[in-house]
Amino acid sequence: MRFHPEKCKVMHMGSTNPKHQYRMTITGEQTHTLQTVEETKDLGVAVDHLLKFSSHIQAQVNKANRVLGALKHTFTALDSTAFLNLYKSLIRPHLEYASAVWNPKLKRDKDSLERVQRRATRLVEGLSHLPYCERLASLQLPTLHFRRQRTDVIQTFKILRNIDKVNYSRECSYCGGAMFEPSLCTTTRGHNLKLQVQHQLGPKKNFFSARVTDAWNSLSQYTINATSVESFKARLHKEWSTKPDLYQYTFSY
Repeated sequence: MRFHPEKCKVMHMGSTNPKHQYRMTITGEQTHTLQTVEETKDLGVAVDHLLKFSSHIQAQVNKANRVLGALKHTFTALDSTAFLNLYKSLIRPHLEYASAVWNPKLKRDKDSLERVQRRATRLVEGLSHLPYCERLASLQLPTLHFRRQRTDVIQTFKILRNIDKVNYSRECSYCGGAMFEPSLCTTTRGHNLKLQVQHQLGPKKNFFSARVTDAWNSLSQYTINATSVESFKARLHKEWSTKPDLYQYTFSY
């Protein structure tokens, strides 16, 4: 396969990166200097040279808000059934696509995402006067923060059960070791698939493999023993049905 030189970019990562200039041979002795960028997009997810996803999150929030604005102009009020159908199919996917990759660390990014859902739930007839948490409970609509935690844990189940083909025991330079390693703890409490806690600093602290460990290790053996993704989701739903952040979210301002 030949690569189009105009579509190939270079993104330097790391504070000690020498930031060399790279050239691509086109034909014979003809070369093309590759453009250096500070942000790039892969499979619809934008990431910058500092491994931050704030610009991607803001872009998704803007998309969701545009759809929400269109709904507000189309409907003055919606019953709960119509709202849930429209919201889950047209708005929420923008706020959750590939969230296991970009799950935000910064509170301002979490707030930006959650505000879209807070505004959207005001469209439901008879609920606009209620606090956000009560609107969610009435609609049985979890916070986006809760759903991102759920997505992380489900993705971990898929990886460890080899449903998604990921070589998680391979050394990863960004992780500082293997993606997942079995816990060295010999206690009988909890389940038998506990993962070793990763003590990371800086951006690595919010890497998928580092942030999901505590939630995964806290699950019961019954939930872990699920034989399919759907069974795991059902058991997880039952186990997490009393989590405080199911319907509760505190905005910073």
